[in-house]
Amino acid sequence: MRTTIIALAVAAAALSGCTFKSTTVERGATPAHVAVEPAPAPAPVVVYQTPPPVVYQAPQPVYQAPQPVYQAPPVVYQTEAPVAPPAGSVAVNYTGPNGYQLAWQKADSYCVAHYGNGRVELLSNDESTGRATFGCYRL
Repeated sequence: MRTTIIALAVAAAALSGCTFKSTTVERGATPAHVAVEPAPAPAPVVVYQTPPPVVYQAPQPVYQAPQPVYQAPPVVYQTEAPVAPPAGSVAVNYTGPNGYQLAWQKADSYCVAHYGNGRVELLSNDESTGRATFGCYRL
């Protein structure tokens, strides 16, 4: 029995080794009157978009109320009558960059010495000549 099984296995192997199956696919011959061309590409699609319509709008008039016009009051120039110096006045000549301040201090010392405790006021100052006039007022 053993031999029979081995003999059958050898016979099956021999038969399976001898059998060969194959399939070949070939293109058939094309007749001469039929030409095979690739399918044509689809025509390009042209998209045309119309521009938006142009609408003209006339500007709307804007009403503005008239603005009041400011008129400055007229300017009247009046010449002042020259002020007469008070009874107690002093004129001081000065020079230099601090000359005016020193003249004021001198006038103050003069008014205190001659008129007592008082107030000094500038009446006139001519810087081109370096001469200032001060008034002495009693308190």
